[in-house]
Amino acid sequence: MNKDQVAEINMFQTTALILTAPANKPITAGLPAFVRAMTGLEGSLNLLSALAQAQGNPLTGIAHDKDRLQLSLVTRTLIVAGAAGAYAFEKANLTLAAKFDVKEGELKNTKDSLLDKVAQGIHDEAEAMITADPVKTAEYNLTATLLTDLQSAITAYGSTLGTPRAAIASRKAITEAIAAEIDRAKDNLTNVLDRLILQFEAGHPAFVSAYEAARKIIRTGTRTEPKPDSTPK
Repeated sequence: MNKDQVAEINMFQTTALILTAPANKPITAGLPAFVRAMTGLEGSLNLLSALAQAQGNPLTGIAHDKDRLQLSLVTRTLIVAGAAGAYAFEKANLTLAAKFDVKEGELKNTKDSLLDKVAQGIHDEAEAMITADPVKTAEYNLTATLLTDLQSAITAYGSTLGTPRAAIASRKAITEAIAAEIDRAKDNLTNVLDRLILQFEAGHPAFVSAYEAARKIIRTGTRTEPKPDSTPK
């Protein structure tokens, strides 16, 4: 992980601390899209923590939780399976559609050592579909970007298992997953959180100012990170 990536992750962490400060949660609670994006940012940080540890560069102050890693993997697997299954069904390929017929409960109850294998199988089947018919699959939002998000979750989850399959995950794969997850977090911030934060300007200017300060990338040795704004509004 290079210095620029560490600086960006520090920014993600500082921003998340502002957003999740107890005094600030009531401010955003009434805007579900904003809350979902906040959850997505926390999920990205969790994945990045696991990936960094697997790479041998643990992130200071960011812990990863296996249950949350599982949740991220299950969620992203269901998104890909849903899109791929709908595409296969419309193509009247019921055999193919059946490969994507997975349920949340089933995935959560799958053995740890097998969950990443199941998710990888869905990823690879969907990847073949995109390669064969990129235009039509895009209509279902079944894209390379969606598969990259899933692959990051698979790699992060697998890195915590200690299984032979996890052990052979190449350093290159982990490095690529880190870059992809950083891009995902940046997209989430730029396209959702940065746009919606403006809705709180009139009623909670201090919260917005703290968020905007946190969003500036902090490079080691150049400035002090802003502390979470926890003053009751």
